[in-house]
Amino acid sequence: MKYMNFKNVVIFILSLTTVWIVVVFFCYKGYLTNIEVGQIQLDDRPYFTTQDSVVFDTGADFSFIPSNNIGSPIFLFLSSVYDGDGNNKILPMYFTQYFEVNDKVKIKNFTYISGFKNNKFKAIIGMNVLSKLNMLFHSTQNTLDIKSFDFKPQIPSSATILQYKDRISPKVTLRLDNVVIDDILIDTGFDGDLAIDEHYIEKLKSNHSCDSMIRTNHTLFDTQTVKNITFSELHINERLYKNIHVVQLKKRRLLGSKFLKRFDKVFWDSKNLTVYMWNENDEY
Repeated sequence: MKYMNFKNVVIFILSLTTVWIVVVFFCYKGYLTNIEVGQIQLDDRPYFTTQDSVVFDTGADFSFIPSNNIGSPIFLFLSSVYDGDGNNKILPMYFTQYFEVNDKVKIKNFTYISGFKNNKFKAIIGMNVLSKLNMLFHSTQNTLDIKSFDFKPQIPSSATILQYKDRISPKVTLRLDNVVIDDILIDTGFDGDLAIDEHYIEKLKSNHSCDSMIRTNHTLFDTQTVKNITFSELHINERLYKNIHVVQLKKRRLLGSKFLKRFDKVFWDSKNLTVYMWNENDEY
């Protein structure tokens, strides 16, 4: 009898554990995530940030909410988190049923990382959420339209097009003059035009006049001092751009929001893993 009772307890615990693992898996993968669409007014900061300091960050795999003060979060597990400079922390991951960006845009049933202090933002909405919606940025109004997965605007034939393969990590290949660079992450949470390593910067400097200065770069957990090089002009994918700001980084290659905001409109097509950028006077 005691053996049977023990066996039943073990079966119950294993069944409960299995159910919990399945629930955590569904939450982690975002199968339950849903977004109510609408328009968001951005502030004047160079990256994609609301007036309440909610950052829409395509360079972040996951979402981050430092305060963890949103409804009734459910703890899932501890996760090892690295920032852009390689700093590492073990932080708790939670699941929440509701987060309000504004009175129209609401995110439901998604996971986020918390457990750290940061006064610079209220939340970072990362690709675990952004990969499930489409976005249309209007530079003149400084607005971000959150659209359904099937939405697609009229796009001019002359639009600049970037395609990526990984739904969570949107990396592209760019040609800077005659230098081809792979694995450049499109990062709307980075305020520069580009970030590449010294090897490629030296190649570009040999053909261009440029100015250098030291600036502070903010990562998730810290700040770092980096070199910022301004090229008077630079061909990117065979188009000429003026005053391109390039940050020298060792560990990451980035295409930032400053470059995206050079265009009147940017359409992020998560469904087809494509980013379109164009100006109002481009031909349709």
